[in-house]
Amino acid sequence: MQHWHPSPFVRPAFAEANMPHIGRYTALQIRIRLYGHLRAAFGLAGGAQATRRALEQAGCEVEPVDLALVSHPPLEPAEDPEPSLEPATVQVELVHTNPNVLTHTPGLLDPATLQAPIRIGYWAWELEQFPEGWQDHFRHFHEIWCPSSFSAQALAQRAPVPVVAVPHLPDWPRLDALYAKRQAPPRAGQPFRFLTLFDYWSTPERKNPAGVIDAFQRAFPLGSGTATDAAPAVELVIKTSSAAQFPARAAELRALTASDPRISWRDELLSSAQLDALLASAQALVSLHRAEGFGLVLAEAMGAAVPVIATGYSGNLEFCAPGSCCSIPWQPVTIPATAGDYPAGATWAEPDVDAAAQAMRQLAADPVAARALGERGRRVVRERLNPQRIAAIIHQRLGSHLLPPTPTAAAAG
Repeated sequence: MQHWHPSPFVRPAFAEANMPHIGRYTALQIRIRLYGHLRAAFGLAGGAQATRRALEQAGCEVEPVDLALVSHPPLEPAEDPEPSLEPATVQVELVHTNPNVLTHTPGLLDPATLQAPIRIGYWAWELEQFPEGWQDHFRHFHEIWCPSSFSAQALAQRAPVPVVAVPHLPDWPRLDALYAKRQAPPRAGQPFRFLTLFDYWSTPERKNPAGVIDAFQRAFPLGSGTATDAAPAVELVIKTSSAAQFPARAAELRALTASDPRISWRDELLSSAQLDALLASAQALVSLHRAEGFGLVLAEAMGAAVPVIATGYSGNLEFCAPGSCCSIPWQPVTIPATAGDYPAGATWAEPDVDAAAQAMRQLAADPVAARALGERGRRVVRERLNPQRIAAIIHQRLGSHLLPPTPTAAAAG
């Protein structure tokens, strides 16, 4: 098993929150225009929505600008138009989308047209190697934010501007409601439900649903999926997005489960309420990813006290502390063929499928222990991704640009 360690040259996100001078920034009144995929339901969209929450938690006045993509139709209705901030009063423009999205979507947004005194990009990246081509976009920004120290270390390799980890802020009122809903005891005879989720646009090779299927079938060989003294009843629900846009790949993955009636697929676009109901129904969430920039769905599951089984590698280590989830060991492997944005020859993790199968068996066999694991995960995520801590990071970063330097003792004398 390998361990990823953050670089000493990238400041961990939470170091900012504990700086002794942080109180100097809390009175800032900052007007920000936030560009992002604010109405859709996919990884970058969830991250942009989390950034909006964090900015508002920090007391910023936010003008949202939705960057709509044809590939991901809006899930939420358009907001009632609010009075736009006058261009002269916008102090910060923050663009929460990746450079490759802007490059491949002409007309979405030209960063060269940004005019605010301070311009920040929020990028999410999943590999240890720097993403080729992104270096051309640094010139548009004074600073780059990203969701984890893992992402920050990768992006800082070629960055001429500061790169800072500003973790995603979960929607805590929503997660608290899900947590309360999960307190009801499961129905008698209900199978132990494992849940995994992925978007085909996020690249199945990286998200690795095939690994989850393999682990489930190793843990519970076909024929053991009904309750006996030795084996509890189990099921695996696979929630996907964008399957219709990748029919051949979707057919390949479905073929892996064709003979297993315990495994079901949900390919339809779900409303926020429907997705919440699905998450609340899970007894465990599984992610055998090969790389993550953050893993917001893992943080949300843990925040609702859903037990999590996850690869112990990459951006999810921002909140997956020891004992807070079932951390699956892994080995570094070279990507054999380019998959989506992830080039052949780069490195990611290969999770131990047998270890994942063992974790599945243990949780299904002992629901009490599974519930205790979920509670520990909730406490850790509450601590690491709490609103005040993330707001403090934002105060410090924005204040470093917008406040005058603190006078030195010599100057004051």
